[in-house]
Amino acid sequence: MSKKDKYFDEFYEKKRDDMSFISLKKGSTIKFKDKAYKTDRELPVPVRVQRLLEDIKNQDEIDGITLNNIIDGIIYVMGSDIGFGFVDEYKNMLEALNFDVKPYIIYCINRFDENECEDGIVYGKALVNLKENEKSCFVYASALEKAGLKLNAEGKEQKSQYFLEEANRYFEKCIDYDDKFALAYYKLGFYYKRSQQYVKAELIWNKHQEIDDDALRIDEIRNELIQLKPYVDFENGYNLILKEKPQEGLDLLLPLVKELGSWWNLLFFIGLAYRMLGQYDIAETYFENVLKLEIEQKDALNELGLCKLCRGKYVEAAELFTDLLNIEPGTCEVFCNRAVAYMYSEQTDKAIEDIEIALKINPGDPVALSIKAELYK
Repeated sequence: MSKKDKYFDEFYEKKRDDMSFISLKKGSTIKFKDKAYKTDRELPVPVRVQRLLEDIKNQDEIDGITLNNIIDGIIYVMGSDIGFGFVDEYKNMLEALNFDVKPYIIYCINRFDENECEDGIVYGKALVNLKENEKSCFVYASALEKAGLKLNAEGKEQKSQYFLEEANRYFEKCIDYDDKFALAYYKLGFYYKRSQQYVKAELIWNKHQEIDDDALRIDEIRNELIQLKPYVDFENGYNLILKEKPQEGLDLLLPLVKELGSWWNLLFFIGLAYRMLGQYDIAETYFENVLKLEIEQKDALNELGLCKLCRGKYVEAAELFTDLLNIEPGTCEVFCNRAVAYMYSEQTDKAIEDIEIALKINPGDPVALSIKAELYK
C-alpha cells in the first residue's frame, strides 16, 4: 500500500470515528414533505455529534435531531464506509421519502465554505460510491483539489500532495468514462503545470481546445498555452540533453535564457550540454551562475568540479568536491572524483585515502577500482 493510500484509509477511518448512532425503534416514522418512512425493525441511524450540536445551538423553535442531521450522517457513512451493514436500509429510507440524495450532495458541496473542505471530500466520495461516472468523479476530484490547494497555501506540502495526486487520479477517471469531458482536461492541465510536467500539460490543454464549447475557458487556456510555451521548450530541451543530444537541447534552451535567466534549472542543463560538448570553459560559467542562485546545489558543485578536472585545475576541483562532501557525506562518486583531483595534484596519500573510502561505500564500483589500480602502479 502506498503512503497516499494509507493516508486516505486513515482519513476515512477518522471520519467514521466522528459519527455516533441513534436507534430508531421498530415502527418509528420519519417524514419528508408528504412522504413517510416507517421502520420495520430497530434501525441505527448515523449522526455527526459536532454538526448536531451546532444545529441545536442555532435552533429557535425545533429541538433535537432533524432529518438534515440524519441525512448528513447517512452521507458521511456512504462516503467513509459504503460497505456498512445498514447502507441499503438507508437507501430504502431515502427512496421512500422521495429524497434524491445526489443533487443534494452537490448542493451541499457548493455551499461548504473553505473551512469545510474535508466535509466536501467525504460528500464527494459518497457521490462516487453511489455511482461512479465522469460527473461524480469530477465533483470528488474538485473537492480533493480544493483541499490540496488550501493545504499547500498553509505550507503543508506533503498532505497537499496526497490530495492533489488523488484529485488528478479522479480527473483522469473522468476521461476514462468520457474522453470528451472538457472540464477534466481543463483541470488536468493545471495539475500537470503545477507538477512541472509541461509537455503533458500542453498536450492535455490542446485537447481541451478541441472539445470545449465555453468561450471564456477556451480563451483562458489559449493564454495559458502561450505562457506555457517556454516551459515546454525547457522540458523538451533538457530531455534531449539527457538523451545525449546536447546541441539539439541547446537549440531549445539558449533562447530561454533572456526570459528565464534566474531559473537555476535552465542554467544547469545548459552547462551540462556544454560539458558534454567538451566546451568546459563555457560550462563552468553556467555552473558558477547556478551556484550564485543556489549556493549548495549539489549537482552543480559536482559538475563544476568535473569541468575543473578536465581543464587541469586540480586544486580548485578538489576544493569543490570537498564542499560537496561537507553538504552530502558518503557519496562514492564524489570520493572518486576528489581522489582523481588529489592524484593529479600529486597528493597521493589523500587520493589513496579517498579511494579506500569510496570502496568501503561501494566495494565493487568499477570506477573506484580503476582509480585504485592507477594509484598503486
